[in-house]
Amino acid sequence: MKNWKRLLALLLSGAMALSLFACGAGNDPASSGYPDSSAEASGDPSASATPEIVADLSQSPLEFAAGLSPDDVLLTVNGEEIPADLMLYWLDYNCYVFMYQYGIYGASLDEYGGALLEDAVSLCVSEVLLRQRAAQLGCLPTDAQVQEAKDQMNADPDTIDLFKSGYGLTDRSLEYLYLADAYYDNMLAAVTHEPDEQELQEYIDSEGVYRVKHILLKTVDDNRQPLSDDVIAGKRTQAEDLLTQLQAVDSDGLPAKFDELMMAHSEDNPQNNPDGYTATKGQMVAPFEEASLALKEGELSGIVESEFGYHIILRLPLTGETLTQYKNNFRTTSLRDQVDLWQEEAEITRADALTNLNVPDFYARMNAYLQARSEQNAPAESAPLESGGVG
Repeated sequence: MKNWKRLLALLLSGAMALSLFACGAGNDPASSGYPDSSAEASGDPSASATPEIVADLSQSPLEFAAGLSPDDVLLTVNGEEIPADLMLYWLDYNCYVFMYQYGIYGASLDEYGGALLEDAVSLCVSEVLLRQRAAQLGCLPTDAQVQEAKDQMNADPDTIDLFKSGYGLTDRSLEYLYLADAYYDNMLAAVTHEPDEQELQEYIDSEGVYRVKHILLKTVDDNRQPLSDDVIAGKRTQAEDLLTQLQAVDSDGLPAKFDELMMAHSEDNPQNNPDGYTATKGQMVAPFEEASLALKEGELSGIVESEFGYHIILRLPLTGETLTQYKNNFRTTSLRDQVDLWQEEAEITRADALTNLNVPDFYARMNAYLQARSEQNAPAESAPLESGGVG
């Protein structure tokens, strides 16, 4: 429970649009050299903490974890200073999410701490550059946006207390975090545009997005072991018969006929995906993906053989929901590319304290501090029940 509470506190900064936007700038696990994992996030993100560390709660969080005060300057961007509390907040966030996703697979901060630090630096620099450009373009947060950020801060005093006494954030930095969405939204409106039909299609094509339905006749069992040759031959004959039935239908009747045969014969649980699959390049096995992308919308494939069996594929138009998603992604990518250019032009200076920071040690000490604080603040009702306490 305390792990989820901690993650919730990290995510409630009001800056998640920006953090996701910044993490999209080449900072996904594959492009950053992080371990690859297709499983959902799981595991204990605090597993890397050294249990022998005894936290001194008489010190401030950053003093204990890094020997720094919140106002120590760790970065400057075009002359603007980034204080330690903001920089280390995002570093701790990166470490926490990384360990949450990959710690269960044996990944450690000893190996990946440097990459996580660079991600945190990039995120902080991106935030500062957005604000600097917003000032230049006259699209600073409105009074209504500032008030909304203050209302969000006032709505959850427990989380604000955790930010301040647990992570060492100052009031100034808290307001900075809670205004991040406003800056992001304003800059998105100021420097990007909604794509026209051609731009959207080119963007979708570049991302390799497609939607299909398929009929699958499996040639392997649930353990992916091949079925007997006779059974496989029978599946091939069945696939050929189904394809013949589909090819005999005109284009107007094809979708209904495909659904009829898919529901009756497909061994891919079509009831779970009656509207088909929307995928991008790299998500599906190669023969399936190559055949799908070769089709135009409304076209039917031949028999496609993959490691799972025989497929018959129908290419479908993307849904309105997907098109809206990629319209938004087009604008996000445009802004991200612009920020990348600004970063190349920016004058960035790092303090020695940042260069010399030991990331695994910092994260372990932050974990120890937060754990000690949690234990100190544990409510009385969390104590063991006395005998007879439950009726």
